[in-house]
Amino acid sequence: MTENVNHKNRKIHRTCAITPPTPANSISNPCKFRGKTIEILSILSNSGGMTTREIADKTGIPIREVWVYCRRGEKKGIIERKERWGWISTVFGFLILDINNNNVNTCTTQGKHKVNTCTTRLYTVAKKSQQLNLSVYANRSDITEPERIVVEVLVKHYERTGEKYRYFRDFYHFCDETGVGAVDAPEALARLKEEGCIYTRKDEFGWKIGLKVNFVERLKFC
Repeated sequence: MTENVNHKNRKIHRTCAITPPTPANSISNPCKFRGKTIEILSILSNSGGMTTREIADKTGIPIREVWVYCRRGEKKGIIERKERWGWISTVFGFLILDINNNNVNTCTTQGKHKVNTCTTRLYTVAKKSQQLNLSVYANRSDITEPERIVVEVLVKHYERTGEKYRYFRDFYHFCDETGVGAVDAPEALARLKEEGCIYTRKDEFGWKIGLKVNFVERLKFC
């Protein structure tokens, strides 16, 4: 009898010692994400949410594979469901994409010089600008504080330099410069893009975020 009890105790101890992986453990090595996962994240990072079919159409990846990758990304904590109809990148997804881009696009001395030269030109070459009526947008009751801050930062930059866009090194540089929290920023950017206020784009100089022409025109003539 005593021997059977000891045997059961040993079995319970072994079972309890096995712990399943958590999402936090899954992203402990961001560099392991690559290929189609990064391709899907890149598409999602520039949208306010996309369906499985839309992702397949944009990437050329078969729709069944897209579903598998999105479900896997959801379990890893880098992609999440958007109101049951589509997918959206999480904050961790932005981080993974940023790390991947930094690893792929390693800056050489010549590249850094080119970026610095371009940045200097953007901020020193004066362009014709115009005062915008920001209060018409900022006083609306249906916008959130992070959305208002993003638009305000871009509008002030336009009024000062004549450029409708700004470059940021990455997602976290954007958060630091605007003061918008990393948790609130993805949703704010997605909503602003859906409403046609801003656009985002990644190129050789960094992460470009700008005011859409039609939105600027609305603020001019309000």
